[in-house]
Amino acid sequence: MLRRMRARKIAPLAVAMLLGVGLGAGLHAAVAAPSGVASKADPRPAPLDYSRFRKLDIFARALTTIEQHYVRPVDGEHLIQSAIGGLVAQLDPHSEYLPPKEARLLREDIEGSFGGVGMVVIQKFESEPQPRLVLDVREVIPGGPAARAGVRAGDMILAIEGKPVSHYVDLRRAIMVMRGDPGTKVSFTVERKGQTPRTVAVSREVIDSPAVVSTYLGDGIGHIRLRDFSETSARELEQALESLRSSTVDRKLKGVVLDLRDNGGGLLDQAIAVVDLFVAKGAIVRTRGRMGSLLDEVSARAGGPWNQVPLAVLVNKASASASEVVAGALQDHRRGLIVGERTYGKGSVQAPFDLGDGSILKLTIALYYTPADRLIQATGITPDVLAGKEGPVFVDSHPDLEPERAHPRHLQPEEFGYTAAAEDGDVSDAVAAAAGDFQLQVAVEHLETIALMDGKTSSKLRRHRG
Repeated sequence: MLRRMRARKIAPLAVAMLLGVGLGAGLHAAVAAPSGVASKADPRPAPLDYSRFRKLDIFARALTTIEQHYVRPVDGEHLIQSAIGGLVAQLDPHSEYLPPKEARLLREDIEGSFGGVGMVVIQKFESEPQPRLVLDVREVIPGGPAARAGVRAGDMILAIEGKPVSHYVDLRRAIMVMRGDPGTKVSFTVERKGQTPRTVAVSREVIDSPAVVSTYLGDGIGHIRLRDFSETSARELEQALESLRSSTVDRKLKGVVLDLRDNGGGLLDQAIAVVDLFVAKGAIVRTRGRMGSLLDEVSARAGGPWNQVPLAVLVNKASASASEVVAGALQDHRRGLIVGERTYGKGSVQAPFDLGDGSILKLTIALYYTPADRLIQATGITPDVLAGKEGPVFVDSHPDLEPERAHPRHLQPEEFGYTAAAEDGDVSDAVAAAAGDFQLQVAVEHLETIALMDGKTSSKLRRHRG
């Protein structure tokens, strides 16, 4: 979880809530108790000889000694930033110190608008053809600079501004180089499988990447990909649902696939708002702090128009944080069928503290739990239906056995008023539209089964009442 707070003020100031891989959201901070007094968050009494000022005195002496006696001049501000980084390096991997430039990157991610080239990338190590670190292009924003330069999903970025990806300490540093002021140029080397690497130069632009991309698959079924949880995600999702409903013949959705694959998280309040669209009542998420104490519980509000639409939720290993809050809540409420792979397992809560100079201190302060009190951290969400990226190969149980319909003199179903069953390999329009994406096909097939069973149940009820 993330919450911005100014270190110069005693009272915490909540500015934003955020949740993501390496990011998070939250609204809680423990104020240190006076010496020898136990805080409510930690019942253990502080040592009587504890003094924060004594520790600061030691730090000040060390800094002064380095500045005065080191063999060459040093940058005192850089030393202090490194010292703060060293402090949080002793904590969990999601607690970190963000200097002003890196903190700006975090704020841009929250706002969803920034100067860049229009790509979504992840860092990846390849062992062949030779060991190397690359950026795997997962998505290209339509109409953006990268798209116009011919970059496609699946391409590999080998170098940025002439420097190999391994030159950059982590993914954030590489992204910082790719981003910049609109109108400025950046170059990078792109490799596509089976082709020679090429270097392209593009002008950065303001990228307003949509949080939601929706597609009507046919047969009353829609596919909505939720890319992240930025400030407008829930509103865009509701608009997409309305648009899909208007695409149907009878303005009724038989099912929706909510796609959270590769969604690393974002704002917690947006994750809550997304669940609230589909759940009529009950808890959405719980936050527990030290000693398992309950810090907060958020519940759904009274129902809306989407509480009854059948849902299938797609997740994979890269679905994290806010995505896991959504998937876990929908699963606990039996509101949606979770399809795909076990999720990443990032359920810790970070609070961002604004240090006053543009930098942010991001600390883990609590953990998230699903409505059924399942811990997300390091366990993730296990799907109801496991489905990998590639589909299973169909194996005929009796390849030499000819079916009845293959006999040249078989009785035709049409002669008895029945429509012939679909031939092997025939699929519905919705399944056909999901071709090439096995996980999506599985989700669509389950939604079609639900719609079929609902239809049979409704028919039985009508006959019974008649």
